[in-house]
Amino acid sequence: MHKGIMIAGTHSGAGKTTACIGIMGALSRRYVVQPFKVGPDYIDTSYHRYATGKYSCNLDIYMQSRENILSIFIKNAFRADISIVEGVMGLYDGMDSTSNGSSADIAKLLDIPVILVVDAGAMSASVSAMVMGYMQYDKNVNIVGVILNRVGSERHFRLLKECIERDLKLNVFGYLPYNKDFRLPERHLGLIPAFEMEGLNKKLEDLYDCVEENIDIDRILESAVDIDCCGDGGNTGVSVINKRVKIAYAYDEAFNFYYKNTMDVFMESGAELVPFSPIHDSSLPAGISGVYIGGGFPEVFAERLSNNIGMMESIRNAVESGMAVYAECGGFMYLTRSITCKDGSKYPMAGIYNVDTIMTDRLNHFGYVKVDVIEDNVLFNKGETIRGHEFHYSKVSGGYPCMSYLVHKLGGNEAWPCGYRYKNCLGTYVHIDLSAYPTAVKKFINYIKDSNV
Repeated sequence: MHKGIMIAGTHSGAGKTTACIGIMGALSRRYVVQPFKVGPDYIDTSYHRYATGKYSCNLDIYMQSRENILSIFIKNAFRADISIVEGVMGLYDGMDSTSNGSSADIAKLLDIPVILVVDAGAMSASVSAMVMGYMQYDKNVNIVGVILNRVGSERHFRLLKECIERDLKLNVFGYLPYNKDFRLPERHLGLIPAFEMEGLNKKLEDLYDCVEENIDIDRILESAVDIDCCGDGGNTGVSVINKRVKIAYAYDEAFNFYYKNTMDVFMESGAELVPFSPIHDSSLPAGISGVYIGGGFPEVFAERLSNNIGMMESIRNAVESGMAVYAECGGFMYLTRSITCKDGSKYPMAGIYNVDTIMTDRLNHFGYVKVDVIEDNVLFNKGETIRGHEFHYSKVSGGYPCMSYLVHKLGGNEAWPCGYRYKNCLGTYVHIDLSAYPTAVKKFINYIKDSNV
């Protein structure tokens, strides 16, 4: 059995993430569930993993080709009984005024049905009008039913169910009652990562119990479609390198933003990925030949990172020796001279780059970007163009001439330099799904092999 279905919302905040996590967890009690997330979000995927025990895969039209999305979906769906795709924003909300890149767009690309999560608080017959609009907006989107969120009582649910089934002849799979205990806490980049949530297991087990009590998950399973998992499905275009190279990647409370697709292409290209903690470990792992520091919240753990002098010295020594190092967003912030938090406290960091990070009260860059590579670095060659996204509340202060990127805001005229280089270390605010650029991964790994660092 290899089935697939999408859970999408009428709008951001409708409750799709809560419903999705609950359904994933409830189904995982009996089946192997493979989670997916539409768009570039890292944090929802951490909850997917917590609920299912499997890493979630991002599906992003802008950063990946449609062909690559299909390949990622099929390759991973083949390993599960059911694949559940969580949508992004509202069902039809895309990258611009169209539905390009929206949940609906991905559902049509994957040819899977959609369950619509509706915030039904304080509604009765109006719920039919709302759902009817979503059904009629694009009739090529196969909406097979709804889940009602923030329902006031069993009586309220029966009323809503009667309206939808009478007016639309549509499945009502169940509901989630209004219960603040199911709300996951947020901060400036969205949900607080699962890594940091105290008492998360009890909270989620209660959610799974609630889903099993109030949502017909067997009917959801029946409504999912069979996935054709024939064919290659996992071809990245990179030949696997026989001799594996060890690459350390930062993974702890401070740094845990990684695309599973990126990690897969590293391993398929011949890397052995070795986790380490910039908070807890005293030095980089022995025997490594490269370092990857992903995004996260170094500002939240700035004092603990700063106090781990041994790790920062180990990273500085690795960079000075010429080791290939790649750091994204939070990882880049860690490699600056310092991080100044919003309360004014300032903490020394690794000091690879001669700039300082300052936290602010607003997003400094947010959304999809196009990047022109203006100088060679350990991943890309001058003249290449790449796609990514930025999402950060910090800025850097100080001059630094060695830039390898010119970043352009999608749909605007704004552009700014980034891609900080020092020796073989590349630091950037731009998040990239490297599964779309397998030759960049190959370049990184071949550099490691050739340098014998």
